[in-house]
Amino acid sequence: MKSVNFKRKEESYLRYFEEQNNSKAKRPFNWDRFVYLLLLAIFLFFTGRFIINSYFYIEGNGQVLFESVDIRHTDDIRILEFQVQEGDDVHIGDTLFYYFLDDDMFGDGGYGGGANSVSIAGGGKKDSWIERELYTLRKNVQLNGVRIKDNQALLDVYNSDLERVRNEVILDAVSHTNLENLEYQISKLNADINVLGSQISIYRKQIKYLEDLLAQAEDPQEIRIEQSTNGGGGGSGNSSFDEVLKNASRDDFLMLSGVENMQNYKIFTCPIEGNVTRIHKQAYEVALKTETICSIHQPNNVHIKGFFNQEDLKHLHEGDLVDIEFADGTMSKGLVDRFYSATYILPEEFQKKFEPTTRTLAADILPIGENDLEVWKKYYKLSVKVTKRTF
Repeated sequence: MKSVNFKRKEESYLRYFEEQNNSKAKRPFNWDRFVYLLLLAIFLFFTGRFIINSYFYIEGNGQVLFESVDIRHTDDIRILEFQVQEGDDVHIGDTLFYYFLDDDMFGDGGYGGGANSVSIAGGGKKDSWIERELYTLRKNVQLNGVRIKDNQALLDVYNSDLERVRNEVILDAVSHTNLENLEYQISKLNADINVLGSQISIYRKQIKYLEDLLAQAEDPQEIRIEQSTNGGGGGSGNSSFDEVLKNASRDDFLMLSGVENMQNYKIFTCPIEGNVTRIHKQAYEVALKTETICSIHQPNNVHIKGFFNQEDLKHLHEGDLVDIEFADGTMSKGLVDRFYSATYILPEEFQKKFEPTTRTLAADILPIGENDLEVWKKYYKLSVKVTKRTF
């Protein structure tokens, strides 16, 4: 008689066998091995890249430059009006600005480097002297008032000590000379205060007299330019003078300057063709002959000045093709035009801090075509990376 439990046991065995097979197929992921392989791949990648860049490429720093001209005048002048703005393209012969020379502007007296002053028209140098004298008198009144205040404070201290010193002299605690010195100092301070007070009274009478004299001017509202003869920094004026010029139009400026003939002003024309990149002066401002009035760049003559390590000399030759990478990632091509005969100190922006000064090879790099030229024009004075293959 067959066992009725055979089928049940067979099914139980097979089910156990399948569960064993499934458990063997599921293995946990080995994260340690994955991390190890990833780090090894990164290490090999950067090591290989370093070896390739070291033996198959040379790198240098560069800076995009234009040929530029700083416009100056051979004499001290005053700008009347600019005819160009920053960013304008100019050609040879174009008018840059109108200006006055000192003799044209102020007659035979000129301004000779003296300080500018504003005076009342009709009074001439007399009124200018009155204004200067009023300023000096008012300043003296204020200074004397400060001295009187200081002397009075010191006098109060001496008077408070006077009774104490007298008692000490009576008790033979101190010498009688100390009392005499203290009394002398008190009397001296009183005399100084009286003298300063008398000076203030005299100054105020003089101020009143000069104010009355100034009020008698024929037209006290009309202001004109007058050059003082007491020296001073060439071209530097007072604030009132600058404020008048700032708010005046060109016609007003001509009137203020005493220039009735419009032909008295001169025209400065552009000596080169280029682009006005910066205007350093303002209208009606004095420009000394040592100061730059405006700067004109010639963007069609743009080039890159590259700096390479001295060890790379054997890999660099005139006519070599180099890759240019700008700060925003833009790529371009350039051609090594020439090398400088001497080494150059690496510019500060490329020099590492706290390291000895580096002397490098300098080379001029030119754009290959019009497309590269148009790209380079946008990156004036920006730093670039220059790369060249050694094979």
